[in-house]
This record gives sequence, structure tokens and C-alpha cells, in this order.
Amino acid sequence: MIRGVRAAALTASLLPAAVFGPGGAAGLSATAQAAPAAPRTHVLVVTGLGGAPEYSEQFQAEAEALLDALDSRLGVRETVAWLAEDEALSPRVAGRATLEAVEREVLAMASRAGPSDVALILLLGHGSGRGEESRFSLPGPDLSGETLAMWLHAFPTQTVAVVNAASASGGFVPAIAGERRIVVTATRSPRERERTHFGGFFVDAFALDEADVDKDERVSLLEAFSYATGEVRRRYERDNEMLTEHALLDDDGDGEGSLEPSPEGPDGALANRFFLAQAPAALAGAAADDPAVAALLARKREVEDGIAALRALRDEMEEEEYDAQLETLLVELARLNRAIREGGSVPCA
Repeated sequence: MIRGVRAAALTASLLPAAVFGPGGAAGLSATAQAAPAAPRTHVLVVTGLGGAPEYSEQFQAEAEALLDALDSRLGVRETVAWLAEDEALSPRVAGRATLEAVEREVLAMASRAGPSDVALILLLGHGSGRGEESRFSLPGPDLSGETLAMWLHAFPTQTVAVVNAASASGGFVPAIAGERRIVVTATRSPRERERTHFGGFFVDAFALDEADVDKDERVSLLEAFSYATGEVRRRYERDNEMLTEHALLDDDGDGEGSLEPSPEGPDGALANRFFLAQAPAALAGAAADDPAVAALLARKREVEDGIAALRALRDEMEEEEYDAQLETLLVELARLNRAIREGGSVPCA
């Protein structure tokens, strides 16, 4: 039995009939034409002051590696911008990474974003901290978490992830945390001021296959975070050095952040459903051309949202009821995944 009216009402809404609509899974073909457009992904990469050639080259290489992965592996091209310390670094750079330029790009990204689109802002560079405030080093005035949080009000319905891979970045978590916000920092406080390695490994997560733990041919932000933190830890162990960076992820809006987020939360549930590729690369073209596949992908997102909502209510439910509801949704998700792989036909139960 479910404890509480809220839990009962919500879990009832997660049953497959509710997820698939009239006619259950078999009704998908009839509703294919009504499938909502798949969310688009918007990405802004900012490489800040290097301070020395080796760091400038490192940040440039990390930015270009992500842009390459977005283009060749994830199919995200037209909605990507890169601001750099030196705009002459590469023809791919949209402009110099001044505070004014970052604001302009963030607001432009917000103006282009649809209501259900997602956005990633990745900061690669150095940071500084004063008290509990963190700043990201730019040519000219630096960027604070409070300033970026103010600009993010331009995204009223979209999910936005901010990844600050700089040193002393932990203060961005309480400054930016909120509803539909995922905040990742390379350090847990502004006082961890040593050089960080998180950013390079975070980018690697989208360029390699190893980070795709659940083998769904996509890397979630949570998987990227877990991959990067694991690789950071192994790097320090390999070099027999003390770990001087402890990455945080906050996506429940409380501004606390977690060192070890998980799909069950309290931090990690939203990041587990945040993807730069809204569909596996092999299906991106099919989704654009086939309304049935687009409908399946839309329903898959609904089921994934339902699983996350159910997991959030776990403490309010009896264990047997929770397990039964979760199993039902996982079975439906498996059927959807199979149907998507097979090109749009939902298998019988």
C-alpha cells in the first residue's frame, strides 16, 4: 500500500495506460502525427584566461574535442557557440570571451530555445574564490555565479546545465541552483584553488564509449559526471598525489550539491535524464523522417520522467508497491527501446 495521497495519485498516473494514452502502446501509431517535436540541444563553450601557453592550449584542445564530439557523434551543430580567450585561435570561435560577450551569447541562446529545449554552458579555464563566492577568469571582468544566475532567468521553462570545470568553482552551486537547473563544479568550495583535471575528463565522456554505462547509446550528464570524477580520482592515485579537487553536482535545487549523485537522488535524477544527443545518433535521421519513431522517442522521454518521479517518492511507498510500479515502468521502457531499435513498431506484451 502507498503511504499518502500524493504518492497514490502520482504513481497511478505513471501506469502504462496513462503513459501511452488511449489504446496503450498499440495506440502509438494512431497518435504518431501528434508527437511533440523533440527537444533541441543548445551548447555554449567558454574558454577563459589561460595564464600560460600550456593552459591556453589545454583549454582550447578540450573545447575543440567537445565540438568535434557534438558534430560527429551527437549530431549537434547549428546550436553550438564557442567563446575563447583569443578569437583568432580557430575559425570555430564565435568571439572573444569577455563578460559582455558571454552575456550576449547566453541571452541569444535563450531567445532561440524552444520551451522544452535543453542547454549546456561549459566553462573551461581558471577560477578564483573570495569567501563563499567563486569567479571564472575572463579577459576583463570575471564571471560570478550570481551574475550567470541572473542571466539564466531568460530560460523560464528549459532545463539548463552549467558545468564550471575551473578551480575554486564550488561557489557556483549555491549561486545557480534552482528548478530545472543542473550545476556541476570541479571543486566543492571556492577554497580548492589548485589546477583541476575534471574538464578534460568530462569532455572525454562524450567523445568515448566508456561513459555510456547503461549502453543506451547516449551519455547522460550524470554518466559524464561519474566518468569524469572516477578518472580524476584514478589520475591522482596513479601519480601518488593528494586529491585536491572534489566535483559536485546539484540538480534538486537546494544548493548543497552531492559528491556522489545517483539516479535515485536527491541529486542526480535530473542529470540522469539530461542528454546532449536527444536520440542515439543512428536514430536522429529516422526520428526526423518517421513520425512513428518520433512518437516513440517522445513516449520514451515520458516514461523516463515517470521513473524519475516514482523514484523520488520511494520513501513514501511500501517497498512491494514501489518495486511493482517500477518494474511495470521498466518493462514498458524496454519495450519502447526495442520498438525504437526496430524502427517504430511496438512489440506485443
